[in-house]
Amino acid sequence: MQQLFLPGMTMPSRPAETHNAREALASYPDMTTTNLCRHAKVLGIAAELLVDSVLMRLGERAYSTPEFERHDRVLLLPKGVQVRIQVKARHCRTDTGSYVFNLKQRSARGATGKGPYLPQDFDVLAMVILTEGVVYFSADWQNRHVIQAGEIPGLRRNPRMSLDAALARLGHTDAIPGGWDDDLDLAA
Repeated sequence: MQQLFLPGMTMPSRPAETHNAREALASYPDMTTTNLCRHAKVLGIAAELLVDSVLMRLGERAYSTPEFERHDRVLLLPKGVQVRIQVKARHCRTDTGSYVFNLKQRSARGATGKGPYLPQDFDVLAMVILTEGVVYFSADWQNRHVIQAGEIPGLRRNPRMSLDAALARLGHTDAIPGGWDDDLDLAA
């Protein structure tokens, strides 16, 4: 069923950029670097929606934040605890077979750039490997994170493990369903 418009209103024409995005993204992830950059906003939103999906499947409540914030989501834990999550996506492996996440916020050169992240900007980094449909949560503050391709099956099999490890690192073990085992190995 098509949406009806008010009398006198006409259907807006489809912008050329939307059409170009559809054509370019149809071949994802086999795209040129130029197209990856051109459509980074769309792919970033896709990564955020994957994080939402994972969190929802885990029974968590997370909400998006305005674009001007230095984090993308707020995870609501029991007892009113809020955890700020920053989402970053990668689309291809390095030559060594790993996915590298360099922690930067937009271009620091442009008028809209906000410069590097600071530890107080967010609590958890959600690293999304969009081509694999997996998310790795980390509360370890580093400017560079690396996920090995061999870790992907574990992330797919148990998406909760890295989230729980991040919550434990932040001292929120009481918010982990079933409790936290300090002997758990994330690589397993």
